[in-house]
Amino acid sequence: METRLDRSGIDRINIRIATDAAREAIRWAHVTFGDRMVVLSSMQETTLVELAMRVDRSIPIAFLDNGHHFAETLDTVRRVERRYGIEVERVGPVEPVRDDVRSGECCDLKPALLETALAGRDAWLSGIRRSQTAHRSAAPIVERDRRGKVKVNPIVQWNDDEHRRFVAEYDVIRNPLLDRGYTSIGCRTCTAPPPDDVDVRSGRWADSDREECGLHL
Repeated sequence: METRLDRSGIDRINIRIATDAAREAIRWAHVTFGDRMVVLSSMQETTLVELAMRVDRSIPIAFLDNGHHFAETLDTVRRVERRYGIEVERVGPVEPVRDDVRSGECCDLKPALLETALAGRDAWLSGIRRSQTAHRSAAPIVERDRRGKVKVNPIVQWNDDEHRRFVAEYDVIRNPLLDRGYTSIGCRTCTAPPPDDVDVRSGRWADSDREECGLHL
């Protein structure tokens, strides 16, 4: 029998299928690596955290703190902890925080923090998506990073519409800066609301041709 669906019904099915696929990737990583894996969140929004918590609330969540984040980002960490009843692993800062860092120098601190987060672990989960940048356009669901660690990208296939619908459907915690004109949130030193009619990450490192903070290279 033919099933008739309106637009909203189709949207819900797409959300469910995308969600199930992402949860399956997380579940595979959790079963395979157990406590030797970690979910990395920048706290721009917490889609990956929400998905992981729906798999198992024992899955560790890590946040890399280089000392240059917005107060709103740090508050997002606390909101995540309250909602899920967990303690987020805050990694860093590991050196005195300078006030005179230039755009991009703050991000250069992050790879060392990731090394610390991954010490004794074999895998990490990232929330990157192919639609975000040209550099990420061919990213696979499962890969080896430059350290030889397994990197899992559970929502890499999601397009922007699928992502927005999931955030709305599940009331995903979002950084409040997203409601103030910011579209891609990193360090306060190198992040600004983007100009009109350009790609969403153009507010990052606006004075250079840099596209990544160094974690996903």
